[in-house]
Amino acid sequence: MNLKRLEHLVALVEEGTFAAAARRVNRTQPALTRSIQTLEDEAGLPLFDRAARGVTLTSTGQMVLERARRILFEASCLERDLQLVQQNEMGSVRFGLGPFAGAMFLSPVLRVMQRDWPKLRVSAEVNSGEALFAALQAEQLDFVVAAERTMPLTVEMEVRSLKPDPIALFVRPTHPLCGSPVSLAQIRDARLATVPLPSTAHELWRTLLRCRPGEDVLPRVESNDFRVLAELASHDDVVLIAPNRALTRELESGELVQLRVDDLRELRVQYSIAYLAHRTLSPAAERAIATFETVD
Repeated sequence: MNLKRLEHLVALVEEGTFAAAARRVNRTQPALTRSIQTLEDEAGLPLFDRAARGVTLTSTGQMVLERARRILFEASCLERDLQLVQQNEMGSVRFGLGPFAGAMFLSPVLRVMQRDWPKLRVSAEVNSGEALFAALQAEQLDFVVAAERTMPLTVEMEVRSLKPDPIALFVRPTHPLCGSPVSLAQIRDARLATVPLPSTAHELWRTLLRCRPGEDVLPRVESNDFRVLAELASHDDVVLIAPNRALTRELESGELVQLRVDDLRELRVQYSIAYLAHRTLSPAAERAIATFETVD
């Protein structure tokens, strides 16, 4: 099987008819038909069911399509990487971070990458775990940095763990709860602010705060923009749920302080780097990941 025939297969599936697919790959319709027939001969089984209105994949065709897309993607990556080696360039990298991970890692990572590889093109997206892993699965991102508990089990990934980080509750110094130990009941009644939490994290906080059956603890304010939440907590009487490291600047300046909460055990969040198991990382992505591991 050669790459051109695999490209023809993908085009036929995506366009739906031989005529449209032929136009897309700049071939005559008879030439495209022969290419698909040769591919079916090599497979030893029909890959398409033909009908007057177009074609549909057989079960064998679906399997070949999935492999073909992987092969074509890897071939494209190989061609790109060889060009980068020839040009002594690093190319580009696209990665995503959850809101907490973005607040902790993005600034120092970008500083190091711009210092060490100024020609590298970097695209960094901060978003919810659900959106990031959908983009990763669609191969729109090279890798994702997020809390492990937000990672879907349905996507086959390689995972590199970073150091776990403590997460706690923070308020401005003039907050009514500041200055003395606070009870779990007071936290349950407080105006909580945080990034959108997955259901697993939400249940964990219900357990940590010892909610009664039927009792729920919902944040009053949620946002993917963590810096906005930190600014809000510095100027308003909300209680911010956040990793300590994400608030280094605010804690050092005294804008925010950590609440002392009776009977609230220490919570640590495991952050990790995830990428698709079947995808070969580019040199640029490998160096970006190494930077995250260095600044961790």
